[in-house]
Amino acid sequence: MSKSMKEASQKTVQELEKAVVDLRLELAKLTVEASVSQQKNTNIVANKRKQLAVLLTALRQKKS
Repeated sequence: MSKSMKEASQKTVQELEKAVVDLRLELAKLTVEASVSQQKNTNIVANKRKQLAVLLTALRQKKS
């Protein structure tokens, strides 16, 4: 289990849901910024997507 998955699995359902909402908003902003201008770190969108996947996985495991 990766470090981020361990951290996510220790959070409560409410904390995970809030983190998912925050990360989705941040990802939307980054996507718009990437389409409008060039970014210094082009890998940041992919990293945020991976973080979102980890959070959603942990959230689904907690709910089941």
